[in-house]
Amino acid sequence: MAARAAIHLRGNYEVGDMLGEGFGGFVYACHRYGDQKALAAKVCAARPGAAEELRSEAQLLRSLCHSSIMKVHDVFDDGKSVYFVMDRMHHDLLDGLENYVMREASNLNGLRHVVRQMAAAVKYLHSHSIVHRDIKPENFMTDRASLTDPECRLVLGDFGSACQITEQTTRLAEQVGTMVYWAPEMYDKDYGLKVDVWALGVCLHCVASNAFPFVDEQEVRTKSIGLSNINRACRGLISSMLEKVEEIRINMEDVVWHPWLTQETATEEPDFEALPPPSVWALLPDVSEWRLPSFPRKGRKARRLWPLAMASLMTGIGLARMALRFCPGWDSTAPWKPTSLPTVCLKPLRTGKGVGIVSRALARGGARTRKGTVFVR
Repeated sequence: MAARAAIHLRGNYEVGDMLGEGFGGFVYACHRYGDQKALAAKVCAARPGAAEELRSEAQLLRSLCHSSIMKVHDVFDDGKSVYFVMDRMHHDLLDGLENYVMREASNLNGLRHVVRQMAAAVKYLHSHSIVHRDIKPENFMTDRASLTDPECRLVLGDFGSACQITEQTTRLAEQVGTMVYWAPEMYDKDYGLKVDVWALGVCLHCVASNAFPFVDEQEVRTKSIGLSNINRACRGLISSMLEKVEEIRINMEDVVWHPWLTQETATEEPDFEALPPPSVWALLPDVSEWRLPSFPRKGRKARRLWPLAMASLMTGIGLARMALRFCPGWDSTAPWKPTSLPTVCLKPLRTGKGVGIVSRALARGGARTRKGTVFVR
């Protein structure tokens, strides 16, 4: 630490172990003398330009006041080095999401209160014409490990890449932040506030599917997202945030008031479009679990019904075939005979070119009814 800034910091706060380090500097645990409230001190790095970047970040954070924005308590600046003291949050959102995905079902409905705070923080920045440019789970800090706790508090920090736009029509060209969260217009070096909307949509997609929607510029420009296992309203919110055309993309005001976040949809209806088509066999009853009624006998096991039913059916078919085969007068190969004539009085008679049928029970006369067939009376 530099001499003058370090003296002022240590004169008011007890500095503890280092909590982490990054491109912008180092973070140490600290607390004010006489007060055990956990705080953190951010110290600028030794590289050229680090002090100016941290000075701008501290000034920007001191001008903001929101429950979901990191609060700065003190700033120590000796002209060469800059230190500022801020709230200490014990976990970042990335660690919480990893535990949430591993231990519980990946369901954004259980994190709706967390998403509300994320959206409120970005909306507050945009209302002051501030673009963060590095929205990602690592820059959201939480006060507890369990994200499903309704009392879980979340704040947005790391404003090293943040920039304030003087006019709404101002366009930026500097490519900063994390590339996997870049919007299409960031690759074009012509962007505005809505790059934060895209980055927040990528965060929500990662929570919903446990995977990044895009991995490179080509996918960002051409690939369409597919989320089939979440609520329809939530999927609609993510799709509108990841709209590739900046003019059509939803803004943060509409994100905060989206029906999924405000819970205007009273019931979470299942998305039938995302379900696989029903099978014909699913319409039939499941007989595999049918069981015969059993008496309470010791050691007796319940038996399934369908094997006994199948055995009974096969036995019935076999008995029927045997009865028909050994029935008197049964001949499966015999030709068909008219049912209107007594079968016991019929015999074949060849007359001319045809074959006739002679009935001995009828009169002795005869008449030709068709060619080659004579009935004798």
